[in-house]
Amino acid sequence: MIGLMVELAVTPDSGAAFERAFAVQAAAVQANEPGNRLYELFKSTTLSDSYTLVEIYEDDAALQAHRASPDMAANRPLTAPFLAGPPVMQVFEVIAHRL
Repeated sequence: MIGLMVELAVTPDSGAAFERAFAVQAAAVQANEPGNRLYELFKSTTLSDSYTLVEIYEDDAALQAHRASPDMAANRPLTAPFLAGPPVMQVFEVIAHRL
């Protein structure tokens, strides 16, 4: 499995609007991507306007399908206006998980 952690900084005072836009994207991923195991957004309690997206995919094919999905193409423009800078992404190999 493949894990991603994506650090997202949003513009000041746009957190609520970003979260609403992201919820649409997350619902589409969870409904339409069977290779996705986790797609959760976390809001920092220590850094204002900072979020971390945690994603897990069954394999590289599932990750590539996510990146190329029509839902992502439609939803990226909904969240992009709220970003204060480019996302910072780390990719991991999942070596242990709960069943």
